[in-house]
Amino acid sequence: MAPLGSGDFGTLSTDYGPAAWVPASSSNYTASSRESAYPINYIVIHTMQGSYSGSISWFQNPAASASAHYLLRSSDGAVTQMVRDKDIAWHAGNWTYNTQSIGIEHEGYVDNASWYTDAMYRSSAALTRYLCDKYGIPKTRNNIIGHNQVPGATHTDPGPNWNWTYYMQLVTGGTTPPPTAWSTIVDNTTAGRFTASANWSTSTYSAQRYGADYRYANPVAASDTAWYKVNIPATATYRVEAWYPAVSGYNTSTPYIVSTTSGNQTVSVNQTANGGAWRSLGTFTLAAGDANKVGVSRWTGSTGYVIADAIRVTRV
Repeated sequence: MAPLGSGDFGTLSTDYGPAAWVPASSSNYTASSRESAYPINYIVIHTMQGSYSGSISWFQNPAASASAHYLLRSSDGAVTQMVRDKDIAWHAGNWTYNTQSIGIEHEGYVDNASWYTDAMYRSSAALTRYLCDKYGIPKTRNNIIGHNQVPGATHTDPGPNWNWTYYMQLVTGGTTPPPTAWSTIVDNTTAGRFTASANWSTSTYSAQRYGADYRYANPVAASDTAWYKVNIPATATYRVEAWYPAVSGYNTSTPYIVSTTSGNQTVSVNQTANGGAWRSLGTFTLAAGDANKVGVSRWTGSTGYVIADAIRVTRV
């Protein structure tokens, strides 16, 4: 791979050698003299909700009222620095954390895992490892945090698709991804990965949905299962999670079916509570191969719509 940032900008960073230097507008950060003025105790991980080039342009716009120290490109892990380490970028939404942290933005969108490439993970981890060593920041999840973990944060990035296990393994010096590095999400809109009969309708009613919409159906004394197709890389143990919007009138005992090496196993979920987040259905031994692995059945004795939104499968 070419040196990070090469071919994009002519000036290199003096804080971090592999990075290009493109200064943010001085209207978008606070000049300072860290670490004498403030200690640097945290690295804050962000997702741009946009493109690399667009974010660079935005931070150069005096009207942005926002910035970050470093930006990472998805395709190859290229790094651009826009605010000096000594200065205070406006990225965390919390002044105390702004003064004590370095913000790293990653190209992409929180609801699309494909943006989080291995090249970007490795490049970002190398940067974080360098900054931790330089400023004495402990390489732990207490000090390397997501934007969503900042007190008072209204943002959810880096989001549920960010693989913290793999990232921290890279930050602490490992080179081989652990088994939990493999994870996949199938939404009801994922092309070729979700099948359901015409009895399943589409809704955007709840803001807790994953992605653009979700599917719903009335309970009935027949399976009529909505299936998620997953390409399992190897026969092993996997954690299966479900995402659904919780509404008071939905079903209190929705059957999720997991196709394991020992046959189908059913887990009942109360879809009136704990929605808008990943909820574990348990760990199961799943066979290698591309097949229907998780389903949502309509066969339940409880009233209220059964919901099929998204599932996530992670090797453990």
